[in-house]
Amino acid sequence: MTYTEIVILAAALALLLDMAVLRTRLLLSRRYWIFMAVMLVFFLIVNGILTGLPVVIYSSQAITGFRVITIPIEDFAYLYALITPTIAMYEWMKRKKTRKKDNADTNAHVE
Repeated sequence: MTYTEIVILAAALALLLDMAVLRTRLLLSRRYWIFMAVMLVFFLIVNGILTGLPVVIYSSQAITGFRVITIPIEDFAYLYALITPTIAMYEWMKRKKTRKKDNADTNAHVE
């Protein structure tokens, strides 16, 4: 598999995890997109340095060749695939904890 194929698969799995498995629906949240915009600034700086110097070199057979300045377009999908599952898991665990606490509070009032 090429880097492009792996990144597309990882991004699709991140989307599936967010929307269908955990049902956190981050993509529909304004807060998520603000966070991603902030992450993108730092991503552009760090990845721009790494690919511009070049510290990281990609095989031309592994990527499409489309770049934003020096950054392969695949790296943007990599950012999404890396960050989104982490936030989705955090949000899912937070909601689960809140539901558990609400259930405990409800049960305490019933007794």
